[in-house]
Amino acid sequence: MPTRTLLSLALGVLLVAGVPFASSAADKDTLVIALDTLGAQVMDPIMDTRAPHAHYHAPVWDSLVGFDLENGGIGPGVAERWEQAADGKSWTFYLRKGLRFHNGDPVTAQDVKFSLERVMSPESISSGAAALRRAVDRIEVVDDLTVRVYTKGVIPQFAASLSRAVFMEGSVMPKKYIETVGAKGFRDKPVGSGPWKFVRSVPGDRIEYEAVTYPHWRGTPQFKRLTLLLVPEQSTRLAMVRTGEAAIASIGPEAVKEARAGGMKIVSVPGTMQAVYQFWGLYRPEAKSSPLNDVRVREALSLAIDRQQIIDHVMGKEARWPMPFASFKYSSDMTVPRWEDWSRTALRYDPARAKQLLAEAGHGGGFKLTFWNTALPGTPFMIQIGEAVAGFWEKIGIKVDMKPAEWGAFDPMARGEQKGLVGTASMYRTAGRPEPIPRYATSFVSKGVQHLYGDPQNCPQLCQDADKAYEAIVAERDDAKRTAATNRMIELVAKSWIAVPIVEGLGTWAVNPKSVGHFKPIPGRHEFGDVAERMPKPEARPWP
Repeated sequence: MPTRTLLSLALGVLLVAGVPFASSAADKDTLVIALDTLGAQVMDPIMDTRAPHAHYHAPVWDSLVGFDLENGGIGPGVAERWEQAADGKSWTFYLRKGLRFHNGDPVTAQDVKFSLERVMSPESISSGAAALRRAVDRIEVVDDLTVRVYTKGVIPQFAASLSRAVFMEGSVMPKKYIETVGAKGFRDKPVGSGPWKFVRSVPGDRIEYEAVTYPHWRGTPQFKRLTLLLVPEQSTRLAMVRTGEAAIASIGPEAVKEARAGGMKIVSVPGTMQAVYQFWGLYRPEAKSSPLNDVRVREALSLAIDRQQIIDHVMGKEARWPMPFASFKYSSDMTVPRWEDWSRTALRYDPARAKQLLAEAGHGGGFKLTFWNTALPGTPFMIQIGEAVAGFWEKIGIKVDMKPAEWGAFDPMARGEQKGLVGTASMYRTAGRPEPIPRYATSFVSKGVQHLYGDPQNCPQLCQDADKAYEAIVAERDDAKRTAATNRMIELVAKSWIAVPIVEGLGTWAVNPKSVGHFKPIPGRHEFGDVAERMPKPEARPWP
């Protein structure tokens, strides 16, 4: 057993027994954050594919497009502003003046061009690299602080795709340095322009940084050092925060009560994800006779779910009532108040109406439903949500055949022809993103990865309607008209009841108030890589 685990277990025993002990608190100038995962732990934006990279990449690298820190969604980054051309087929980004990499080299448009091309290079395995390759025609340096990207057609969401609010593809890397030391030299000693300088990475254990000593546009760190620790066991992470070994730790909703009882503060990040369930391959010939092909049945299954019970008891109240699929309060290109009103009514708990709809559809006696209960990495509570959903369905007569599945086994099933999933339901999730439509393209467009409505060879009317709705959005340059078009697609999906939100998840963190002062997270951004520089010392900003 790792030494850290043994130490924390021993501390836990002492705490329970009420025995005093000497705290092994961290240096007050070092901000220690304990994480459940460090992903691939590769210090190169083009060599990581999973979300945890935002924890450890963001301190070092700035992104071309940044965040709206207060509301969520996108905001200025390395580029102070950007604009789309009149024909909609190019984007011009205007960079901040005076930015420098950690080695002293200036940040210029040449670095931006180099970085985007490096992300699109054959050796890149970055999660959004393929989408960027499909989107970009060419990149032109206008001057030292201006870069223009020509796209393959009109792509209204292109700028947002270069924000870390979506992926890491907008990370700005130093052209001259990488060309001098090579890819391996860059990964061994990475250089960026972020508020933290890389110090060292110990695989499977930690990554260490030191703060820049000059004013930084994202905020100059108030701690001298930052350490990200890999601590897989949640109980150990909690013990470390309680004793001061760590200032902050990632936790699940089930640990919130324990953390509060231990004197910790809870930071809840809104809009980080939605837990959803969705039906697979209903358009396929082999699913033609499925009761799920009746929209009344699908709506009944939603009405059978008591979402407030899940929020209160499964999620420990660290969740919110959801909006439509992949939509959040900070989402752009949609009418948020309209869909907030819709969700309160349409997603209500109404088992009597659910039973009525089942009877009208000829399934008053229920039917058998195969339900894959799986959890994407970082969201183990999805399993408990799935169990609760299955319980509510059984109360209206559905015979649920629950099939628990590890994500590593389930994920391949959801690709390609999806033969093993046809006619079944599964748990799934949507991540917090500034714009909903890219996620709709993934799920509902015939050429999308999940193609829940149909594929290019078999695209029934609903599938054709979704394809047309999506094309109307991406072809529209007028903001108001694009919002109207997005609303139409959201309505199409909402009324189909094929991918249905259950709850909006909150990212939860336990904080030792003696180690770090009060701070606000970025809505929609569970990872703290873009927040560490804004975290004060306790004396600078006490917790309320």
